[in-house]
Order: sequence, then structure tokens, then C-alpha cells
Amino acid sequence: LEMAATSRLGLCFLAVIALAASSVDALRCYSCNSNDNSECFAPPRTFTEEEYRDNRTVPGRLLQECPRDDQGRDPFCRSMYVLVLGGSLPDHTRVLRECGYERYHRPCYKVDNGGHEERVCQCFTDGCNGGSHLTLSSVVLLISIGLLVRLMQRSV
Repeated sequence: LEMAATSRLGLCFLAVIALAASSVDALRCYSCNSNDNSECFAPPRTFTEEEYRDNRTVPGRLLQECPRDDQGRDPFCRSMYVLVLGGSLPDHTRVLRECGYERYHRPCYKVDNGGHEERVCQCFTDGCNGGSHLTLSSVVLLISIGLLVRLMQRSV
């Protein structure tokens, strides 16, 4: 009788551990676009479980669980800083945060996509794509380069 109770207790313990492990399995990344939501510019990188569950907080509103994709790839968190050049609006910076699946061999990289320049960073822990990865000098440099490119295009 005592051995059966010990076995049941052991099984219950294993079940609790399995449930706990599966409930924290999904990576949580910020998912937003600063064009639609100004909170996307600099959400907090650290948060409590209570903040995550409370939709009155920035983490509660902007964090999402990232499942594996259709090909079974594990997700990571991505943040993109986009300098939008010209068009109908003045030059401006836009921030996008999301779950990603196509990994790059470096943590951050830059792309010039004609009309906009991007700095893309990837990371692998809950909420790591929050905060501001750009320093003020980086923003000034990006805007300066963008303005210089526009001036050069106009003079040609």
C-alpha cells in the first residue's frame, strides 16, 4: 500500500513537471509596428509574468507567443528599424517587432532597399526585441545618410 502511494505521488510529480515545462515552452516576442502604435518604439525588455498577463501593460498588449512555423522551425524575436526616405511623408523612422523564422548568420545586419534602409536584429529570449537597439548617434547617422542620398538624387 505504501509503495503504491509513493508511485502515485511520483507520477503526479512528473505530470506537474511536464505541464510546467510545456507551458513555458513558447518564446514570447513583441509584435508591433510603430506606424500603428507608438508603444512599439521602446517596449520594456524585462517584465514580470503578471505584466505579461495584464493587458493594461505594454508587455500584456504587445507580447505574443511565437509557435514553430509550418516547416517546424523554432522562432526567434526580430526587431527592424526602418528609415523611410521620401514618398508622400517626410523622412522618418519606423520600428517593427515580430517573431522570425529565417535566421541570419549575424545578430544584426543592414539592408538598403531603395527608398528605405533597414537595420534588422535577431535575439532568442522572451521580450529581447524590446527596448531601443539604436543609439541616438545611430538614428542621426541613418537620417543624415538618407538626406545625403536624397540631395544627391536631386542634383543629378
